[in-house]
Amino acid sequence: MRALARVVRPACFAGVVAFSAPLAAQDLARRVTSSDGVVNVIYPSRRSACGDGQSFMGNILGDDRMYSGDVVWNGRDGARWRVCVHGPARVAATVIDGEVTRLRVFVGPVPTPPPDARTITASPAEAVAWLSDLASRGSSRVSSDAIVPIVVADAPDPWPFLLRLARADDRPRAVREQALFWLSNAVIDHLGISDADAHASDDDEVRAQAVFALSQRPRGESVPDLIDVARSTRSAAARKAALFWLSQSGDRRAADLYAELLGIR
Repeated sequence: MRALARVVRPACFAGVVAFSAPLAAQDLARRVTSSDGVVNVIYPSRRSACGDGQSFMGNILGDDRMYSGDVVWNGRDGARWRVCVHGPARVAATVIDGEVTRLRVFVGPVPTPPPDARTITASPAEAVAWLSDLASRGSSRVSSDAIVPIVVADAPDPWPFLLRLARADDRPRAVREQALFWLSNAVIDHLGISDADAHASDDDEVRAQAVFALSQRPRGESVPDLIDVARSTRSAAARKAALFWLSQSGDRRAADLYAELLGIR
């Protein structure tokens, strides 16, 4: 399935409890914002994750999907010529007036940085704590940008944190949808249906298309039916489609379903 991953000044809000930030993580935040410009924060990535270090990532949750910017495509769709190399995660943070205004994430070989860029090496725990604070407090753009770097870290799965983020009604919709997108991927991986499209029969493909048509109906009608499909259908392809399209709804009920299927609160 092809899809778009829909995807600073601190603004306190209720409803999101970020990871506890140790002193080392607070120190990382200070180091990042100590001067303006681009800062590369490098930390260990998930063992499954790979990339070219500059333009795309893949296999983040052990599947064969590739990510480039907001575009997601399947590794079978003409992308196997790309060499996907395991390596550290690298977050390129743009700092203006002492605030992080943009984040870009890469996995794989670290290119030689330009002379005006700074490089900081961090542990996964430090990086996740810093990024979680940005995801919890930042503007829509920075908060959304922080989610993928959290997911690719070689750290405990961030699903409880993303669940809280997805349920935070006072967070921008784009942030909640990005959290829901990765929660849907976590559920799909947990259920073992990541490769459902590769093994889909003609009937499965018809069912998946029917799920897409269902997702285009008004949310009040589509969300309950998508939840029912995600819970009960025997077609792995249709179930995967329902889980994905629920993530695009921005509906809190999708978060509740993901929590149920992942066994978290």
